[in-house]
Amino acid sequence: MLHYSCDACKRPIHSQNDVRHVVKIEVFPAVEDLPSSPTGLTDEADHLDAMHEILERMGDDDLPFDDGTRSLRFDLCDACRQRFVKNPLGFKTGKHFDFSNN
Repeated sequence: MLHYSCDACKRPIHSQNDVRHVVKIEVFPAVEDLPSSPTGLTDEADHLDAMHEILERMGDDDLPFDDGTRSLRFDLCDACRQRFVKNPLGFKTGKHFDFSNN
């Protein structure tokens, strides 16, 4: 039998009594927002030739390269799911005051 725990509060999630919520997050570069390519490629250019050229210029030490793509998966209990849905990025709510150290 599989045992799950909430990735936020670490409380065990019992499969028969509790609801387990799965949160999947994908982080990747927004390619359409990138500036035009320094190689000067157009839509009609042969992209395979350009990729081959780039890979040949890269040395063996450069591989594998990190393109910034990540896939994350979290298990949450119902209480943590409700908090996550209200504030998915975890920003602190309320006003922040900066007081001097007098």
